[in-house]
Amino acid sequence: MKKGAAAKKYARVLIEIGLEEKSYRETGNELRNLSSVFAANPQLMRFLLNPMHKLEDRKGLVEKIAAALKTSDALKRFLALLVENRDIRVIEDISRAYSRMEDELSGRIKVKVESPVELDEQHISKIKKKLSDMTSKDIILTVEKNPALIGGLVFKVGNTILDGSIKTQLERVRERIVGSKQ
Repeated sequence: MKKGAAAKKYARVLIEIGLEEKSYRETGNELRNLSSVFAANPQLMRFLLNPMHKLEDRKGLVEKIAAALKTSDALKRFLALLVENRDIRVIEDISRAYSRMEDELSGRIKVKVESPVELDEQHISKIKKKLSDMTSKDIILTVEKNPALIGGLVFKVGNTILDGSIKTQLERVRERIVGSKQ
């Protein structure tokens, strides 16, 4: 099974448990905290994936980490399962997949906007409102400056890119001109 598919399956199971226990938001926060601990400590991940160490020792370490972070019992058991199946390596992917599912359940959409200039709060608010009106969802907006765009905006929602930049428009005109000469 591919890494992404496994992460989605694990995230789906975990979110279903969170929904049953009415704690999916708390579980999401705990999962993100755990994921950041593992991301910040690559030697920890190497230890947990090393079959030279006893399974009990690896599970014990994960249990201590979970206890230190005051993680729920369900997530502690989930982590032990990941260690046992040697799938702890996909914890960051699971966390990202879980966050996407959590956003969907909460009616949120994450949108990244690229602009050639810094956008002031008034423009950002207008963009958020317009997107919220179009989608009927709460918008979590990240804005990045990208001077290469020349003008216009680029919106990224999941895997979808809406490119209204002048740079792209000029490239299309160029392609049409070059294409018509051949």
